[in-house]
Amino acid sequence: MRDTTIRNVVGRRVWTAAGMPALEAEVHLACGARGGAIASPISGAWSTAQPPASAVSTVNGLLAAALHGIDARRQEDVDSTLFKLAVVGDEAITRAALAACSIAAAQAAARAAGVPLFRYLHPGTPVRMPLPAVDIVADASPASPFRALMLLPFAADGVDEALALSLAVHRVVAEQFGARPIVDERAVEMLFAAIEQCGFVAAEEVGIAVDVGASRLYRDGRYVCGETAHDPAEWAERLVRLVDHYPIASLEDPFAEVGSLSGFTPRVDERARVVGNHLFASDAERIAAAAADGLASGVVLRPEAAGTLSELRVAFDAARIASWPVFLAGDASIEDTSLVHLATAWQSGYLKLGGVGRGSLARWNELIRIEAELRPSPSLLHLEAAARLVH
Repeated sequence: MRDTTIRNVVGRRVWTAAGMPALEAEVHLACGARGGAIASPISGAWSTAQPPASAVSTVNGLLAAALHGIDARRQEDVDSTLFKLAVVGDEAITRAALAACSIAAAQAAARAAGVPLFRYLHPGTPVRMPLPAVDIVADASPASPFRALMLLPFAADGVDEALALSLAVHRVVAEQFGARPIVDERAVEMLFAAIEQCGFVAAEEVGIAVDVGASRLYRDGRYVCGETAHDPAEWAERLVRLVDHYPIASLEDPFAEVGSLSGFTPRVDERARVVGNHLFASDAERIAAAAADGLASGVVLRPEAAGTLSELRVAFDAARIASWPVFLAGDASIEDTSLVHLATAWQSGYLKLGGVGRGSLARWNELIRIEAELRPSPSLLHLEAAARLVH
């Protein structure tokens, strides 16, 4: 048996397709196998002016020393060691560093075993590929009431067809929108029209998920879009009208704070899932509490928010206990493909892939490779997809 003891951990600054710095951690084992993972903080705490020098030095110093001598096959030992470390500094940067080291250790163990990460994490044969959720139009500025409109290609027979379908709809939308659309109700209407123009039945064969991303709009207790400001009650009414007029599959982070969900979710949840992303911060306790109170019915999980692979799995299991659909997500502009393997191994159901032409296509192509490796086993990409997402 190969010696999978961790001998060294190396951190370095790398760059994303968006021209931003990110942190790469590389774990080296005694047998010579090595694995790497890239992470960036969810808060956008790094910039081109302030590269993640402190995070790199933390990985090369504190984290490398702590992980030295641990068997990489014992993921629980790796992650518990990382979790116990008191790292001073920005929490988002710390969690990104922990996530990079945790996933890199799993990658190294998989390579020592001679198998892809998804097979290492799921020794049996996965029976369902994750359904891609692709941004078709996006604008994170406060001028747009919604951060992004995502396509859910329910009717696609396999990953390649799902991505080709998404690209076809994107081309039609691009002709109508131009480069910088305002993502509002008019954009929703035009996206539904584009789906029909491509020959698909909207909401049945191709769904639309709205990433509201409300925290970017929240100022002094009001939701401010351009020149218009809504109090929470008015904002809730605007979102209810959206669901009344269009067969939306899901609304992600419709509010900036969890409290507003209590009166809102029961009004729309029979028609559209209410999905928490930053609202629940990939935290198992928050997810369980929200599920018990009926505050939401789906969740986005991010490794860099959870901190380690084990914490991410606990959050994933909490969502599964609640019978919530899970969207795995991460910075779409990085070259790392670990998230694709996690989504496949854990049967997450959904994988957020970011936008077309605005980031790396590494995850898109890795999905295609994994599905090709699994065939001729059936790829149940589209079966029960709509039923899992919409009541």
